[in-house]
Amino acid sequence: MRVAAVGTGFIGKLVTPKLAAWGYDVTYVVSTPRSLMKAEQLAAQVGALASCDYDAVLASDKVDAVYLGIPNDLHYDYATRALLAGKHVILEKPMCSNYEEARRLVELADEKGLILFDATTTLYQPSTLKAMEWLPRVGTVKMAVVNYSQYSSRYDRFKRGDIAPAFDPAHSGGALMDLGHYCLSWLCRLFGEPKDVTYLANVERGIDTSGVTLLDYGDFKATAIAAKDCGAPSYGIVQGTEGYIRMDGKPNALCTVELHLNDGTVEKYLPPEQDQYRAEFEALRGFAEGGRYGLEQCQKMDELGLVVSKVQTQARRSAGVTFPADER
Repeated sequence: MRVAAVGTGFIGKLVTPKLAAWGYDVTYVVSTPRSLMKAEQLAAQVGALASCDYDAVLASDKVDAVYLGIPNDLHYDYATRALLAGKHVILEKPMCSNYEEARRLVELADEKGLILFDATTTLYQPSTLKAMEWLPRVGTVKMAVVNYSQYSSRYDRFKRGDIAPAFDPAHSGGALMDLGHYCLSWLCRLFGEPKDVTYLANVERGIDTSGVTLLDYGDFKATAIAAKDCGAPSYGIVQGTEGYIRMDGKPNALCTVELHLNDGTVEKYLPPEQDQYRAEFEALRGFAEGGRYGLEQCQKMDELGLVVSKVQTQARRSAGVTFPADER
């Protein structure tokens, strides 16, 4: 797969060299004119060309797919243009600013017969898959909680009035759209769509800097805690009538997972020693090389991505946090 990597921010600089190292042919690095020098430096690392003309790159016969590592509010527009140009899309989380954008994007990809890959690491991590495998053994689930709290250096800037995209409503930022996305993805991967969602957020300057999302599954309840204004150990726990599962670490990372049953049984899973992004891009390769079956499998994961986006949108709106994208 020949990929144009779009974006030279933190995630773009992190993931683009990995794509090249794992056998993806990175042909272009795309940036804004202001960041062209950064694009040239990143392109030099991976043997690509630098460009600030996204439409020209989309028209190139040297590009099969685009990797979008850009601010959240740009996801829908850039992905739509790529799909209309006949290119597959690798889309960093969150899928879009809101559920309506995400739904339209998935529908367009299906209509065009193209891959829209929701690059949410959590969904493919071996640690997550092990928790899913063990889930039936804990009996009837009663409670679940996941916490991803990490103090952000950008929060210091935010308090001074220097607003980075991650804290900017205009860029669809906030704790729920960042660390909270991984928490919701972990819960929805295990349990699917809840019956009701409420978000209790700490809101400053019109954006959530931390908060607690309550997911009501009817016969059990789940809680997702995400914070960028304070830190704490990250973990996930699923409690059932026959025991519990504990994940130690961030939901998007390679974590140790333990199964504790009421009869005293304890089992421990140690994840493979590999890059935390590797599992998702191995899945993408399988989708891309799997023909019609691979495309159908990717579409199934997109359905899960839509569930996450729907929950995220309901949660955010319940806390009164709105984005310009909501008015479009």
